Amino acid sequence: MTGTVLAPLEVFEKCDRCGAKAKVSASFLSGELYFCGHHAKLLQPHLVSKALTIYDPERYIEKQEPLG
Repeated sequence: MTGTVLAPLEVFEKCDRCGAKAKVSASFLSGELYFCGHHAKLLQPHLVSKALTIYDPERYIEKQEPLG
C-alpha cells in the first residue's frame, strides 16, 4: 500500500461482496472496490498488500476482535 485516501465514501456506496453499506474503499490500478467492515477485515491481507490506497476511517482493517 502506497498511501491513504482521505475522501469520504458516498452514502449510496455498497459492499462489492454482499451489498451492505460500504465502510472501506480500496483503489487499485483497475479501479476502486468497496467493502463493509466485515469483508474489509476478512480481506485485510489482500487489501494491504495489493491496494494502491485504502480509505478506512473507522479502522476496520486494524480491529483485532472478530466481526460477526
